[in-house]
Amino acid sequence: MRSLLKASNIDQQTLADKLSVNQSVISNGLNGKNEKTFLRIVALLEKEYGVNSADIFEEPKTISQGLQEQLAEIKAELAASRQELKQVLEGMEELKGMLKK
Repeated sequence: MRSLLKASNIDQQTLADKLSVNQSVISNGLNGKNEKTFLRIVALLEKEYGVNSADIFEEPKTISQGLQEQLAEIKAELAASRQELKQVLEGMEELKGMLKK
């Protein structure tokens, strides 16, 4: 839900204003502490922002799926870091060659 709000540029205070409640009530709803508020938020998002509730209630990822996604991200970051390191090392070798001349 939070990522959906962030992607839509909707903050908790905006939701609170539209639902005429305090921001803390919205926070409780988003944190699973108030189901009624959560459902009011979902209804508001559907009505005013065209959000499909199926996007909110989609099947949660399994722990394995989540870990696989995190691992893929780490691998991509590692590959990028390796490439940067390779470029730095090549630059250092080039500097060594220049200093020897």
